[in-house]
Amino acid sequence: MIALVGFSSLNKSTWKHKLEVYGSWGLSEDETILAFRKYPWCMLLSEKKIRGQMDFFVNKMGWELAVIVRSPQILGFSLEKRVIPRCSVLRVLQLKGLVEKDHSIATVLTKSDELFLEKFVTKYEKEVPQLLDVYKGKIGLPELGYGYEEVSRRKPL
Repeated sequence: MIALVGFSSLNKSTWKHKLEVYGSWGLSEDETILAFRKYPWCMLLSEKKIRGQMDFFVNKMGWELAVIVRSPQILGFSLEKRVIPRCSVLRVLQLKGLVEKDHSIATVLTKSDELFLEKFVTKYEKEVPQLLDVYKGKIGLPELGYGYEEVSRRKPL
């Protein structure tokens, strides 16, 4: 139903423009359509939101485009309220060797706040006491001694 609404609310030129926006990040038309089938809202996002999300996931986090095609719903989340806090927590845990890199990013981002906090913050509060502050944005990775260079060189989640 959502796909029908999404498809019918975009005129041909807008649809083509959105394909070009995703294409500018290296996604083929087929990959973009596959993402649309999984998460129709991805074609209703503003160009600014698409570019911001893609920049964060691809350039800052170093994720492969396949991650986004597999889980396009991550494009709809708020960077400031959900994505950056959770990814920061996960990166700290990975860099400290407390969690492995094989977590599905969609699973991490789609968990309820309560489940995320339980599984990734309170569980490790003894090993990393500042983790709640990282989650709340009070402390960034640089304050913990990790630069973005170290983050972006790591493999995708």
